[in-house]
Amino acid sequence: MDIICLNGEFVPLEQARVSATDAGFLLGDGVFETMRVEDGHVLFASDHFVRLSRGLRVLEIPYAVDPEHLLALCEQVVDANELRDARVRLTVTRGPMRNQPIVPHEGEPTLAIAATALDPRAEAVRARGWRIALAPHPRNHRSPLAHVKSVSYLESSLARRHATRLGFDDALLLNTDGLVAETSIANIFHVRDGRVTTPPLSDGPLPGTMRARVRTLCEGIGVECVEASLTVEDLLAADEVFATNALMQVMPVCALGERAIGNGCPGLTTGLLFDAHRAVVDSHLGRRRH
Repeated sequence: MDIICLNGEFVPLEQARVSATDAGFLLGDGVFETMRVEDGHVLFASDHFVRLSRGLRVLEIPYAVDPEHLLALCEQVVDANELRDARVRLTVTRGPMRNQPIVPHEGEPTLAIAATALDPRAEAVRARGWRIALAPHPRNHRSPLAHVKSVSYLESSLARRHATRLGFDDALLLNTDGLVAETSIANIFHVRDGRVTTPPLSDGPLPGTMRARVRTLCEGIGVECVEASLTVEDLLAADEVFATNALMQVMPVCALGERAIGNGCPGLTTGLLFDAHRAVVDSHLGRRRH
């Protein structure tokens, strides 16, 4: 039986209920974080809670983030579902609406935390690398939501559905100026002549927690990492391209549309960064690398 934490109470998933007037349900008015769990521990939780707090401030949702309390709830949900390695989604919405949508209300925000098993196909996909397609619509990089992990996720969901329908792993979103922003679920990185480049936040990508870690990882392996605008042509001319998010960590991207990137196989720098990240995780969890 799947267990969810709803407003601090642990209930079976099929019995969990939110109000029909919840602003998250009616307006997409909320934020969420998706976190990776290994050996029962939420990885880099503080990074996620910082971004959660930032998103709540942007949306003006009056929810005070207590990192220790939220971390404890996340780990309790994992335990309740008898998981060790998991995907945890934490969602905060504005809660039930007591007035018209344009009028601020004084209801309590809704908190929901759910845990599911990690995707068992991830390593097989990493071994071959992603194939991505261009999304049919742009990312509005000038929107106030561009840097918020909002539950209003249709722009990305539609792009991903388009890509998977065509047989690709994900969709590449360009911004309204035609520059690379991100994929529907991940930040994107370009490797050329030993230098790693990712689009600046001004071009529309989400400030991913793994994106932020890549710079430190690059320093550790002696690779320069910069932010600069990228075009589709830049990606196609790259030696390597990879994507990152908290769940899949570092994912090689080996083709854009029907065109191979580099030699069409996962690249050396991508592999080094993944290994460096795994070394950090193993150290954090007190595990020995073999």
